[in-house]
Amino acid sequence: MRIAFGFDIFYPESNGVITTTINLANNLIDMGHEVYFFVPADSGFKETVIEKGIHIIRVKALPSFIYKGIKLLPVQSWYLRKYFMKYKFDVIHDTSPWLICQAMNHAARKMHIPVLATHHTLIDNPIYIKYALKSKTLAEAAQKPIWSIVFSPFFRLVWMVTAPNKETCKTVSQHVPGIEVRYVSNGIDIDQFKNNDSQYEPVKQIPDSWINRNTFLFIGRLGYEKAIDITLEGFAKAIQQRPQMRLIVIGDGPAHKELISLAQKLEIADKVLFTGKIDNHILMRSGILKKVNSFVTSSLSENQAITVIEAICSGCPVICPDVFNMKEIVKEDAGWYFEGQDPDSLAKTLVHVFDNPEERDEKGANAVKYIDLYDGKKIAKQFESIYHELLEMKKNGFYVYEGERKAYKFEKELKDYYDRRRD
Repeated sequence: MRIAFGFDIFYPESNGVITTTINLANNLIDMGHEVYFFVPADSGFKETVIEKGIHIIRVKALPSFIYKGIKLLPVQSWYLRKYFMKYKFDVIHDTSPWLICQAMNHAARKMHIPVLATHHTLIDNPIYIKYALKSKTLAEAAQKPIWSIVFSPFFRLVWMVTAPNKETCKTVSQHVPGIEVRYVSNGIDIDQFKNNDSQYEPVKQIPDSWINRNTFLFIGRLGYEKAIDITLEGFAKAIQQRPQMRLIVIGDGPAHKELISLAQKLEIADKVLFTGKIDNHILMRSGILKKVNSFVTSSLSENQAITVIEAICSGCPVICPDVFNMKEIVKEDAGWYFEGQDPDSLAKTLVHVFDNPEERDEKGANAVKYIDLYDGKKIAKQFESIYHELLEMKKNGFYVYEGERKAYKFEKELKDYYDRRRD
C-alpha cells in the first residue's frame, strides 16, 4: 500500500503525535508499504526523506500565532491535487483535525480514497482553545461549539476514526453518531527500553549529580496545556518539607521563559533544572528514566502521552492527575494520582513517594509489565488491518458525505481535461 499521513505540526517542532506516527511509519515500511508525510513547509526542516524511507511532501503555508508550529493554508484541496494524482495513494491517515488534514480529506473525497483519522489531541479542552482566542472565558464558552465548527466538518469526510484512549472513543461516538470509532493505542519502539546499564550514555545538559532517586522528572513540550506551573508550585511546597528533592524539566515550548521566571519567583530555581530540548534518542540511550525517582506530570489535556508511556516502559513510575486519560495509561500499581490543578495535593504525593522508596521500586517494577501494550510493531499490524478494511469498504461501494457526487464530478473534469489535450 501507499499511505499518506497528514500533519499540521511537524519538524522542527516535536511532540508525541510526531513521535508515535514516525514509529508507525517505520514499522509500515518494514512491512513493505510506502509512506508519505504531508507537512507544513518550514525553513528549519529541509529533508525530503527521513527515518527508514518516509517521503516528505512540504506544503507551502503561512505562519500563525495560534500555536507554535501551526501554519495557515487553504482548506480546499486544489493545491494537493498534483500530489494525489502523481502518487495514487491507497489510504490517507489524518493525525489532526486542522487545515492540512482537512484539505487532504477534500482531495481524498474527490478521488474516492479511504481516509482514517486518529484523534490524538483533545483540542476541545479549553486550554487548547485559549491559544486561539487568547481568553479563558471565551475558550470555555467555545468548548461545546468547537465540535460543530471544527470536528463535524472534519469527521464527515472520514471513513473511520481511531483514538488511543477508550474514553476518547466514547466522546467521538457521542458527538459524531454513525461513524465507526476504534481504540488503537499509540505505539513506540519498545526495544530501546531493553538496553543494559553498560549501554547507557551521559546527557551533557544534565550533571551526573542530578541523576538519582532524589530527582523527579518531566519530559515534554513546555506548553501551557501541560500545566507545568502546577508541577512547579506543588514541587515548591514539597521541597519545604524535603529539601533534598530535585526536579528536571526537559523540553521547550511557548511557556519556557515564563516557567523559568515562575521557578525564580517560587525561590526554587536552584532545585529545578530546565535543560531545553534534548533529542529523544539521546534521552532513551541515557537511561535517565531508570535512574530518577519518578516521572511527574500535571497535564489534564493528554489523550495518551508518549512521554508517560516511555516512562512506564522504562520502569519509571508516574505521578499524574486523577483523570481518565492519565489513569488509562498509569495503572494504580505503576504510579500515584493527585487531584488535578491542586498544588497541595501534588506536594503531598511527592513527599509520600520520596519517603517510601520500597513502594517506589515496587511500582517501577510493575510499570515494566505493561510494555507490550505499546509495542509499535503490533500497533502497526492493527493499523494495517484497518487500512485493508477501508479498501474493502471502497470495493463495496462506500462513499463519505457527498463523496459519490464529488468523485463523479472530478472524474468528468479529468476526462474533459484529457480530451482537450488530445484535441
